[in-house]
Amino acid sequence: MADVAVVVGNYKGAEVLAECLASLRDQTLPPRATFVVDADSTDASAAVAVAYGATLIATPNLGLGYLYNRGVEAAATEFVLLLNNDVALERRCVELLAAELVAAPARFAADPTQLDWAGQQVIHARTTLRRGSLLREFIPGLHLDSVVLADRVRPTVCANGAAMLVRRAMFLELGGFDETFFMEWEDLDLCWRAWLRGWSTVYVPAAIVRHRVGAVTTSSLAPRRRASAHHNLMRFALKCLPRAEAGRVLLGELLRLPAHPRAIATGGSRVAVELAEIVRLRRAQRPASALLDRVLDDEGAA
Repeated sequence: MADVAVVVGNYKGAEVLAECLASLRDQTLPPRATFVVDADSTDASAAVAVAYGATLIATPNLGLGYLYNRGVEAAATEFVLLLNNDVALERRCVELLAAELVAAPARFAADPTQLDWAGQQVIHARTTLRRGSLLREFIPGLHLDSVVLADRVRPTVCANGAAMLVRRAMFLELGGFDETFFMEWEDLDLCWRAWLRGWSTVYVPAAIVRHRVGAVTTSSLAPRRRASAHHNLMRFALKCLPRAEAGRVLLGELLRLPAHPRAIATGGSRVAVELAEIVRLRRAQRPASALLDRVLDDEGAA
């Protein structure tokens, strides 16, 4: 039987955390341990975590990837399920995700289907990339679609950070999430680095979670999150993408600077300061055009 621990990233999530933890109790493959990594919350989150038997890890509020990294370090299982606090899992979710990683040792992560909170609409499925325009795309030059339906397990560009099962040894070898990322794109960055090593991510359509998207995102964090999104995208591109695609991302960011001046300027200035480190990381990652070509062709072994 697969050995799974759960890490829940939490910030002021007392109102939603109980439903997340309750859904873990009902799993057909019960987690060996559950960790709630709390980002200096001032609400009743700690009390909720303790009431449901979770281990509480208190940390500064340095971003979701930072929280997940601390949780994975604390876990001692082969697989770790990373969860936002505003999700609830259907009963077989952990079992189905774990089975797909057990089935293939080169698989790094497994990604479930996400439904809206009412359970009526698919809000996240398989993720694909295609060529796109420089404007009106999440990633300039590339079209990302994260709601591609599939009727069987298929390779996916990345698992979604709201709910993803990872192989702990690979996660630690990758260095975990990039802790300069506060929020946004941390999942794409991590899974792309895994793909560069030949470690795949798969979408498991039968594994299902409900997600109350943005339930605990506070207005005070919104400006920081927007700036982080642009910083993270540029840093990811410079670290992981072939030169031409990285250049398109930077050009696209310049083109949309007038629409988002503060967020892009803040993010870009951070990237400029980090440039020497990014160059070092890029050399270590060795971005491969072959990987991008394979993703764009929608191929690749699972």
